[in-house]
Amino acid sequence: MFAHWFKMNERCTTCGLASERVEGHFVGAVGFNTIFSFGVLLIVLLLGTWAMFPDLNVPLLLGICFAAAALTPLLFWPFSQSLWQAFDLGWRPAQESELDPRYTATLATATRRAPAAP
Repeated sequence: MFAHWFKMNERCTTCGLASERVEGHFVGAVGFNTIFSFGVLLIVLLLGTWAMFPDLNVPLLLGICFAAAALTPLLFWPFSQSLWQAFDLGWRPAQESELDPRYTATLATATRRAPAAP
């Protein structure tokens, strides 16, 4: 799914599904990343305040919060991309025309061979 940490392949190497199914598809991943990053920042701020209370070392707490705010979005980026792709596929299932024909042929063969459910 990913060529590098910050770069997705244009298409899934297994099924051929495009990484960006519609124009602006990545905006959802940015939203996931933002929500997660703010959540981590809130937790770091609350835990840091609790750990230092009653003698708060504000410069240290700000430094830790700054590090969390800078690193979390970078570290979470590929996971937010994957999560957004999964949510998008849940809301808008892939059409057969979006997939590699070899993959759909393999699925059709596997479906025909699958035993019937009881």
